[in-house]
Amino acid sequence: MRIKNFLSVLLFSLFAFGAVKAQDAKKDIKKVAANFVKGADVQNPELLKAVMEENSLQYVLIGGKFNTFSAEQYITMVEEKKLGGKPRKITYKHVELLSENLAVVVLNAVSSEYDFLYQLSMAKSNTGKWEIVGVTTEIKGV
Repeated sequence: MRIKNFLSVLLFSLFAFGAVKAQDAKKDIKKVAANFVKGADVQNPELLKAVMEENSLQYVLIGGKFNTFSAEQYITMVEEKKLGGKPRKITYKHVELLSENLAVVVLNAVSSEYDFLYQLSMAKSNTGKWEIVGVTTEIKGV
C-alpha cells in the first residue's frame, strides 16, 4: 500500500511540475508575441530584433494578395517608419506549446485602422530563448 501511495504522489508531482513548466512556457511565448506587436507599434527595431530569428520570413495577405518580407526587410521598414506607429489591442486566439521547443500563437492586433490576424511560429533556440521563426499575417480594414 505504501508503494502505491508513493507512486501516486510521485506521478501527481511529475504531472504538476509539467503543468507549471508548460504554463511558464506559454507566458514566455505570449511575451514574445506581445513584443513583436509592440515593436511595430512603437517603431522599435531593437525590440523586433530581440524576438525575430534573423532568417525568419513574414507572409502578409492583403486583399487576397501575398507579399513576403524577410525579418531584415520588415525591421528596416519599421525603423524607417514605413510601417507601424499606431497602438494596437492584442487578443490571443490560440497559444499552443507543440513540444518543448516549438510553439504557435494566433492573435489579433487591432488598431483604429486595421485588424491584423497573426499566426506566429516560434522555436526555442539552443540558448533557451523563444524566437519567432515565421509569421503569417492577414490584414483587413476595420
